[in-house]
Amino acid sequence: MKHRVTMKDIAEQLNVSINAVSLALNDKTGVGKETRNLILNKAEEMGYFLEKTKYKKSLSSKNICLLIKTQYFRNSDFYAKVLLGVEEEAKKHGYEILVNFTDQLSSIPDCVKESRVCGIISIGRISDEYLIALKKHRIPIILVDHSSLVEPIDCILSNNKLGSYRITSLLISNGYRKIGFFGDLNYSMSIKERFFGYLEAIRNLIPLTGFDAASRYILKYSVLGNVEQFVIEHNISKIIDQIKQIRQLPEAFVCSNDEAAVQLIHALQQLKYQVPEDIAVVGFDNTELSTAISPRLTTVNVHKEFMGQAAVQRLKWRIDHINEPFENIVLNVEVVERDSILKRS
Repeated sequence: MKHRVTMKDIAEQLNVSINAVSLALNDKTGVGKETRNLILNKAEEMGYFLEKTKYKKSLSSKNICLLIKTQYFRNSDFYAKVLLGVEEEAKKHGYEILVNFTDQLSSIPDCVKESRVCGIISIGRISDEYLIALKKHRIPIILVDHSSLVEPIDCILSNNKLGSYRITSLLISNGYRKIGFFGDLNYSMSIKERFFGYLEAIRNLIPLTGFDAASRYILKYSVLGNVEQFVIEHNISKIIDQIKQIRQLPEAFVCSNDEAAVQLIHALQQLKYQVPEDIAVVGFDNTELSTAISPRLTTVNVHKEFMGQAAVQRLKWRIDHINEPFENIVLNVEVVERDSILKRS
């Protein structure tokens, strides 16, 4: 006959008092966070919660579900840094992170369905349909680097539009007048926002005549679709094909992110163009790639780890203020000037 796990069994395993085990399991004060987590982890490991469902709240109070697409984590220095910030801040406040990597965010994780977490942090793009399905479980949710136009939700964002406006303005102040955008507008909300910042700078700072002048200008010099997957796959030949379809090569490209900028530079170099002598290229995110390439990339710095930290802080606040209005928290960005642009006469 299978032995039923008791508080005494857990106490003996950890060499702590039964009273400490009781306090931890009942989510009472009187035991430190580190000891509480040790007790909860050991209780879960020994199968105590399978028989004592009334203690589910104690178990969930130390767990955060983190959702991220496998592709984002494997191929993005940006999201790896955000995840690091989440983990560091969660540890500081005594939380355990239950990471759920997935190729398509469709099925609800078991830890959410079984209410074994006190909150959810989703990093990167998710569909509104999936967000609605998550919200049905009535667990606080924080989105990082994504926002929904359908569902009210707490979001941690970087100021994409401002950053792109400023880096486009930098090109214009350095004498560039033919500036294209390189990025897939259908890939994410962040890329759309970065495009809008570029668009505003072109409209405000370059003299154009006619109602449709800005649209014609942008279409003449830009790649606006069907490119992000080629960037992720490092498919330079396909990127070259996209470049060849541009009506007229610009003097400079504003890229959706550093990865796109780096792959674009490789493609331009294969086409025998020199960066920045022939064409300037700027990125966004200030990842490690920006200094690993020659020329070093002018880009926009995003506080990636702080985005992760802010997500945990907001989730902690939301748990205690469940009925307060939702908020988009937008973090500042800065232009970082390096070698991929020149001062034009």
